[in-house]
Amino acid sequence: MKKVQLVYTKHCMYCPPTKALFKELEQKHKFEYEEIDAASEEGQKLVQKFDIMTVPTIIVDGKVAFVGLPTKEKAEAAVKD
Repeated sequence: MKKVQLVYTKHCMYCPPTKALFKELEQKHKFEYEEIDAASEEGQKLVQKFDIMTVPTIIVDGKVAFVGLPTKEKAEAAVKD
């Protein structure tokens, strides 16, 4: 099963639609989904590990897949088994 982590901030205007997109995809496809605030301890670890400078950043199976809001088609292709 794929693992998707969405790194976001509270003040990002692109984060809410990105969250909504992945929540919608989560209903259609089976994958582990987690939203992580970049300001949290876990978020800071990911920011450092992946050198994240822009949110939203979407990590799929331990690799940065998207920076910014992806198209639905690209996001869906990334989460399908």
